[in-house]
Amino acid sequence: MITFERMDNKQFKDYMKFMLPDYIRDTAEHYKLDTELATEKAEKQMEQLLPDEEKTEGQHLFQIKSDNELAGYLWFHVSKEEKKAFLYHIFVKDAFRKQGIAQDALRFFENESKDEGADYVGLHVFGSNEQAIALYTKLGYKQASISMNKVL
Repeated sequence: MITFERMDNKQFKDYMKFMLPDYIRDTAEHYKLDTELATEKAEKQMEQLLPDEEKTEGQHLFQIKSDNELAGYLWFHVSKEEKKAFLYHIFVKDAFRKQGIAQDALRFFENESKDEGADYVGLHVFGSNEQAIALYTKLGYKQASISMNKVL
């Protein structure tokens, strides 16, 4: 059975230790930044998004559990004023992939967002993440914009 449990402070700190290096690596690679600059930008962004860590108003951080075992993470924000929600991060551990957990997590995200008054949801995905793009498309997500770059 798949469940979603809000993170406590220790779980949040463990999640940041896990998530941040991947985010820094992806940012450096996709935006052609050196690791030091990517790290600085990522840390600054986390401070802005999560000033009160897991207790930041509007931010929702969950551990995804499969039969009480940690299967992944889900992080999203709901803006009640703007009536929209944004998915910041979804991750399913390798051992739990291809079991429908990501789909369950996205439906949970959508339902929670709707319950909090959101009229629509959005997300960002790197263009190289073809599996995620296929999943989002399958679940009805459409491209809202396309950001492109070229290495000179």
